[in-house]
Formats: sequence, C-alpha cells, structure tokens
Amino acid sequence: MLLRISNRVGLFGVMLLTLSPLLAAVAYRGDAGESFSFLTHTLSELGRYEVSQLALLVNGGLFFGGLSLVVAFVTRLWLVSGVGFQAAMYLCNIVLALSITAVGLFPVNVGRLHIDAMLFFYLMTFICGVLYCTALWRHPPSRLGLIPAMIAGGLGLSAFCKEERDLLLMDRYAFGLFGADRPNLWWPAFEGWLMLLFVGIWLLFALSVIERADN
Repeated sequence: MLLRISNRVGLFGVMLLTLSPLLAAVAYRGDAGESFSFLTHTLSELGRYEVSQLALLVNGGLFFGGLSLVVAFVTRLWLVSGVGFQAAMYLCNIVLALSITAVGLFPVNVGRLHIDAMLFFYLMTFICGVLYCTALWRHPPSRLGLIPAMIAGGLGLSAFCKEERDLLLMDRYAFGLFGADRPNLWWPAFEGWLMLLFVGIWLLFALSVIERADN
C-alpha cells in the first residue's frame, strides 16, 4: 500500500516536470520576440524571469516535481531490505531529485547558484545512471531500463565535462552569442533536452516497472 502511494507521488512529480516546461514553451517569447524551440532554447531560458511569461510555472514545476520524487524515493529506500545496489540506487535518485529541486529554486536570474545547481544535476545524472544500470543488471526482467539510463548518464557526463559549461548556463548567453538570429540547431540546447527526456523515461521506468518487480 505504501509502495503504491509513493509510486503515485513520484508519477505526479514526473508529470509536473513534464507539463510545466511544455506549457511555458507555448507561451514563450524571447528577447528578440522569437518563439521557443527545443532545438535552440534551453530549460534555463524557460525559467528566466522577466522574459519567459510562465517562468514561475517552470521553476515551480521543477521545485515541487523534484520534491515529489524525493518523497517517492525516500519511501522506497525506507521499504527496501538490505543495503545493496538497490538501496544505493534509491539514495542516489533522492540526491538527483534534490538537484532538480535546486534548479527550480535557483533560476538562471540568480547566476552562480543556478550554474552550480545545473552542474550538480549533470553530475548526479551520470552517477545515478551508473548505479541504476548496475542495479537493473541484477534484475533480468527489467534490463530494458538500461537504455534510457545509459543515454541520460552519457549526456550528463558530456554536459558536465564541456569546457564552456559555465558560459552555456549564464543568463542571456545564447542571446549574446547569436542575437536575434539563432541557428536552426544549437547542439548544447538540444543535448540538454535529450538528457531531460531520457531522465524522464528512466524515472518513469523506475517508478512503474520496478514496482512490479518489487511486488
């Protein structure tokens, strides 16, 4: 019963993380009056106050969605028996969810705190992906979940190791780089959305498929 409730709370968190950026993207108008594109704009830009019309929705979705995931994984950690890789996976997921919460709490307008929160999220995506894959490898029926975790972890490590990582997360960096005319594809932005997509798939897998394995 408690496991089922934690599962619903976690799914609610994933829903918040998914719907808030999608709704904000529809209403977005950038510095040059341009519409939002997942190929050329970042999540940080969606959460930028004074430009993104629904920045509060995005940052609130990240904050409360992350907290919901913290509650879900804390409950699972409390219920799991032993201290093996499964417990380590849940513990790492808690820290990952806390990093998502920090991104919502510190939007791009606050500068350094936002950069630190995003870098922590990148690092935890990689570390948690490694532990998640190791835990899944011990449960043969669930090995399909290795794919999104491996991709997300690789993208997280790539984003964390970029030489220009701090610049990419600075307020108005993209506008200063391109002005009103952005390229059709800006890889750092697209890479970030790909990472978030596969993190979402992996979290859904952890909350739904793993529940059936636990039962």
